[in-house]
Amino acid sequence: MLRTACKPRWLALLALALLLASAMAWLGNWQLTRAREQSRARAVEAAESRPSVELTSLLKARQSFTNAAADRPVTASGRWDGAHQLLVADRYLDDRRGSWVLTPLVLPDASAVAVVRGWVPSASDPAADPGRLPTGPVSLAGVLRPGEPPIDRLPGETSGLPTGQLDGVDLTQLVQLWPAKLITGYVVLTSQQPVPAGTALTMVPATAPSNEAVAWQNFSYAVQWFVFAGFMIFVWLRLVREDYGRTLRRDPATSTDPAPAAADLTSRSNS
Repeated sequence: MLRTACKPRWLALLALALLLASAMAWLGNWQLTRAREQSRARAVEAAESRPSVELTSLLKARQSFTNAAADRPVTASGRWDGAHQLLVADRYLDDRRGSWVLTPLVLPDASAVAVVRGWVPSASDPAADPGRLPTGPVSLAGVLRPGEPPIDRLPGETSGLPTGQLDGVDLTQLVQLWPAKLITGYVVLTSQQPVPAGTALTMVPATAPSNEAVAWQNFSYAVQWFVFAGFMIFVWLRLVREDYGRTLRRDPATSTDPAPAAADLTSRSNS
């Protein structure tokens, strides 16, 4: 079987099959990417279709977060507290690694809400400079999300991040770092007035990936392409096996199977 597979024509056909299988696998991966993009677009559309509500009418400081508040479009007014701005490290956007810019918005009742104002590729990006924030009142719109769960660590273990950076939007950490009473959730910014001067931050998608539905049509296309890629290798193996079978029928002596050899020995002894 191995000698048959090593024939030049079957090696050439194997190279072609691998090339076609690779192309089909690439198409399958592309369809998976499209499925994620379609899912995100549908989730954003669904979130934006819900009516916006004023943040404090939906959730107040230290009030328990409810499922009804998750991914709800909200509006809020207040003042930015740039002195307590933080960066949330290791956040990816379009497969690029960077950080979220997390800034407290102090509300008229002196409570505050954490706002993801955008994404930057590095901590030194000038767009993250809190000095660019408006000093007066601002109005913003965004999508409300629950705080992220704390990361499990051993006693005495730290995140290892520099001062001013976090590894998650953990409200239990923010309570210790920010002086104001906090809303038990955070807002992903979609728009604000007035707009900060200078270079704008890259906006973060307004809905969480965990809340996205699957774009089944693109997902099914991806599965089909992966099946076609596997089928190319199966066809090559089947053709090689058939050629091997024809070789055995023409010359049984080439077989390494002990069963035909034993049968031949038996027939000779009977004769």
